[in-house]
Amino acid sequence: MAGEWHVGRNGQQTGPFTAQQLRQMAASGQLSPTDLLWKDGMPNWVPGSTVKGLFAEPVASGPPPSRPSPRPAAPPPRRATPNETFDEPDLSGISEPQTYGALRPDGSLPTTSFEYADFLPRAGALLLDALFAGLMGCVPAIGLALVFMGMAGRSPEDQQAASVLSSCCTNLVYQLIALIYYVTLETSAKQGTWGKQIVGIKVTDLQGNRITVGRALGRYFAKIITGFTCGIGLLMPLFTEKKQTLHDMIAGCLSLKK
Repeated sequence: MAGEWHVGRNGQQTGPFTAQQLRQMAASGQLSPTDLLWKDGMPNWVPGSTVKGLFAEPVASGPPPSRPSPRPAAPPPRRATPNETFDEPDLSGISEPQTYGALRPDGSLPTTSFEYADFLPRAGALLLDALFAGLMGCVPAIGLALVFMGMAGRSPEDQQAASVLSSCCTNLVYQLIALIYYVTLETSAKQGTWGKQIVGIKVTDLQGNRITVGRALGRYFAKIITGFTCGIGLLMPLFTEKKQTLHDMIAGCLSLKK
């Protein structure tokens, strides 16, 4: 229901709860101001301390007056009606609302929190990265080829063996350079390779955070599986909800606009 609230704590969510249930939980200490709250219609989770009327206002401490003036008797506490809801929090007062968007009752991310990268910029970044990685691999590849050809004998068999060995070593060196290129830059503060930085794309996990080295390695090797799909895995951003490629889905990554 639209008026029911969900509580997020330590990456887990509970609920739904009515407004009256939340007030009782707050009064009994079962709900803290740092717990996250969300209900249908809100783009992000927010701390409970930002929801008006949920927690009692702190009372200012100080020495009691020597002669307190008489005050009218406080009215009895008002009983909340079953259909009562809390006021909507002011999201503009939260410095980083995206940090509360990782948890949702249905297990998905709020789509309004992220702006997914389009297919054409991703294709351009792919071509640029292939160029950059290829250029970095050219120098050691040429050097290895010259070394092996120089060590080979003059017979055709020696020349052929040297050529095969040079090709294998060159490919291995290129793959190693490409691995270092992608993993180092995607886990850096820029969160993207040089090609992605040029077109304005960054790679994140499903919560929008910088990916770890392990996740970057998984994403790189998952591209091998994408390569076996005859290009379909690369075209998946055209028809998937979060514009993910196959290797993005396998590694749990997103490509977002900066």
